[in-house]
Amino acid sequence: MFQNEAPLAQAWLAARAKNRQSLQIPGHKNRYSLQDTGLPGYDLLAPLIRDDLPLQGGVDDNAYSHQFLARAEQLWADAVGARHARFGVGGSSQGNMAAIAAISQPGLPLILDRTSHRSVHSGLVISGARPVWVLPQIHPEFGIPVGMVLKDLPTRRATALFVTSPSYVGTISDIAPVARLAHDSGIPLVVDQAWGAHLDFLSPNQGAMSAGADLVTTSVHKAIMGYSQTAVTTVGGDLVSDEALNRAIDLLTTTSPSGTLMASIDATRAVLLEVGEEYLDRAIAAVEIARASIKKISGVVVIDQSTAGCAVDPLKLTLWLPRTGVTGTELANYLWERDLGVESADADTLVMTYSLVDSPEFIRDSAAFVGQLIEGNRKEPRAPVPTGVWRVQPIVDLTPREAFYAPSRRVHLHESVGLVSTEQFCPYPPGVPLIAPGERITEELIDAVRIAAGSTRVAYSSDPTLKTVTVVAE
Repeated sequence: MFQNEAPLAQAWLAARAKNRQSLQIPGHKNRYSLQDTGLPGYDLLAPLIRDDLPLQGGVDDNAYSHQFLARAEQLWADAVGARHARFGVGGSSQGNMAAIAAISQPGLPLILDRTSHRSVHSGLVISGARPVWVLPQIHPEFGIPVGMVLKDLPTRRATALFVTSPSYVGTISDIAPVARLAHDSGIPLVVDQAWGAHLDFLSPNQGAMSAGADLVTTSVHKAIMGYSQTAVTTVGGDLVSDEALNRAIDLLTTTSPSGTLMASIDATRAVLLEVGEEYLDRAIAAVEIARASIKKISGVVVIDQSTAGCAVDPLKLTLWLPRTGVTGTELANYLWERDLGVESADADTLVMTYSLVDSPEFIRDSAAFVGQLIEGNRKEPRAPVPTGVWRVQPIVDLTPREAFYAPSRRVHLHESVGLVSTEQFCPYPPGVPLIAPGERITEELIDAVRIAAGSTRVAYSSDPTLKTVTVVAE
């Protein structure tokens, strides 16, 4: 196969052009307009489904006899330096859960980065593994993760090591020495690279797989151009088998995958291989110019290699703001009112994500506008209020699976100190739980939930008011 092929995307285009009359699902029968159905009110629905084609019985036949998906997955694997790849339509969340299911066993230790996404905790519920949590280095002033640096592993009985890189704020771990440490202990390295799909398409390849990781999940919709919910999990090396990944993906995937979403993964790869290097370089250069411009604003700290002390995603523009007196939250609100949504914001930070489809002019102008907002809302410098999610050092009393299925009772959050949670309290963004199943609730965590609720959505709690929590019944 040649990398300029896009077998799944080309099959999607061919199937869409045929406008088949279907005798199977989906129920909209590929009828994309009011004229096709005559149903009153269909003009509301039609624009929303106009590109919907299932993979089975749509892009391919019911038996997948043309192997469009398998060919596209292998092309992706070849492009990023992996042996095998699987596409997913449940985001990197699905990929993370599948990765954990593939490399862990019930009751056995699994070493994980505690700043990982909430889906990692879900994977632990599925697998029954016993988490051994480790933390990346945290910047002493900015309070953000600045890369995973491990001198040894806390246990040699573990089944794998799982880390997250890039972080939500864009900091990147040096994966190669982490991979060597894991391999010296005879265990695979798994990386949640959800925010770093573009790293695989830089020249040279800067992705985790090329640095020695064994299993990597990356989102195709975050920093590159895939449909929302699209992700890919890849495997390399000799510590994780293709079969193990396949079994785990098949355990968690839908049996009615969207051909449209999966074709967008294939098309994204083809576009990146054709023009990606040129346009990635263009966007990266523009972001670097924007960083240099904002650095001139008094009090603003731009998170880059010079300030963080580690590599930083070249398409992220992350600002640390306490010295300006402005909060990231108020800037985000101003920007949203002007139809400019930022990736995330809290009291101290503002995170903006750019991609290769952003023009240099847009990158320059949007960064300049943020600078104007900072100057226009400047106050006296204030003490930092770092988010608690990067600092959680959990007390693990039960595995997440044991806690999730344990008999539970509901108590007031402020009366839960010392009890074991059965659920998550998860500021979103960045999607890292403060309180998680199996972990003991402390006063510090309750305070962190209160602070987080003042600047972002705290999600996945069974009580949206955050007043109560379910705990393991005594």
